[in-house]
Amino acid sequence: MVPVTVENARALWTILQQPDLRTYQDLPSVSAPVFTEMVGRRPKHLHAGATGRFEWLIYPSHTRRPAGWISLRIAERDPASGEIGYSVVRDHRGRGVATEAVRAVIEAGFEDAGLGRLNAYCVPENAASRRVLERAGFTYEGVLPHGATVGGTPVDVLMHRLEREAWLQSGNSIVMPASGYPA
Repeated sequence: MVPVTVENARALWTILQQPDLRTYQDLPSVSAPVFTEMVGRRPKHLHAGATGRFEWLIYPSHTRRPAGWISLRIAERDPASGEIGYSVVRDHRGRGVATEAVRAVIEAGFEDAGLGRLNAYCVPENAASRRVLERAGFTYEGVLPHGATVGGTPVDVLMHRLEREAWLQSGNSIVMPASGYPA
């Protein structure tokens, strides 16, 4: 995984333009220059006490083109928890790319940022995302009615949670660190 910066923001912007990614989530509809400017305002380093949006491009070992992206959002109002979001482009789905990326961000969230809890949300129709979250150790918490907007329409989302203590006890805490992915 490679952190998204102003230098590579266009690669993420290009991924976000793929129409099938908008089936299950609301993505920004802005120009590449505006998106790059947005990325430039984000925090630069994930560390204990950091807040904001952190994103990484996902690069499988067999390609130099990104297979998707993953984000960790830490709100100022609750700096002890974060929210994970991700998408993988169609050609790379079903190969464990998302699961591996989610596990790496879980480790970064708990180890680097010192978070106590991670949340993830997906629409009920996104069975593949639900399986990724289950494999990564998240627990289904319930339905959040009208918890997101997709294509301008309010939709229900399924809430998933992973507590730091549960992650440590699961034995899943030894995974490939985010820096282990090729650039």
